[in-house]
Amino acid sequence: MATTTAAFDVKFIEAIAYALNRKVVLPDEYYDRMTPIQRQQAVSIAGLGQTEQIKHVMGLVNDQLDSGGTFADFQKAVKDGDIDINLPRHRLDNIFRTNIQGAYGRGRWYQQQQNKDERPYLMRDGINDSRQRPEHRELDGIIRPIDDPFWDTHYPPDDFRCRCIARSLTKSQAEAKGITTDVSLPDINPQNGFGGTPAQYTDRMNKLVNDKIAELAITYYKQSDAILAARQRIEAAITVMLAQPVPELATLISEAQELIDEEGA
Repeated sequence: MATTTAAFDVKFIEAIAYALNRKVVLPDEYYDRMTPIQRQQAVSIAGLGQTEQIKHVMGLVNDQLDSGGTFADFQKAVKDGDIDINLPRHRLDNIFRTNIQGAYGRGRWYQQQQNKDERPYLMRDGINDSRQRPEHRELDGIIRPIDDPFWDTHYPPDDFRCRCIARSLTKSQAEAKGITTDVSLPDINPQNGFGGTPAQYTDRMNKLVNDKIAELAITYYKQSDAILAARQRIEAAITVMLAQPVPELATLISEAQELIDEEGA
């Protein structure tokens, strides 16, 4: 019971929901015909000419996102797979890290939007080592309101294998660090079609996240030895609350878990 609970608790549901629901398209469509907003809801892999190949590789990436696996796990899964994927190690590394970071970034953005009344500012935070891009070093530390237009184009990750993230701050934290003024913003634009947030499809993201919470919650209770009454309660709550904000649904899941713990003690 304890092992299953831990596995359920650590899943980054917002990131998983985003990753699993992107449309797989061929490179020509993705790079030549899609707008930046459309690309946020799609995925492709340059060098792979068949949809099934792309689905296979992205399915393996998503498996590692769901399980917390490493690049080594992903690389082995590609090698052992039934579909021949003739891509060198550095390309696989780029695919893995770019898509994992992208999913985490979109999931993090979604969580921050849910909590923006308490933490209404974002700060770009990069890893200041020799591998950091000069442009990203210049953007490092910028603090702007969470709904500022700046984040429509500069929310990280915003390039291949980008390791930057956006951290949420309270008003007092932002003021203590120093909110970046308009005149202090560097004139740097995202490269390679990156940049932006899921803000253009917030309602769709709400449903994707709620659906994933429901799926994981039902699976969790079906696999456990939980009391039938508690399981029925959580399934009923999911049915009623599926279209409601995530925090309310999460509260009901938590209440059902407490009931199970109390009656199972």
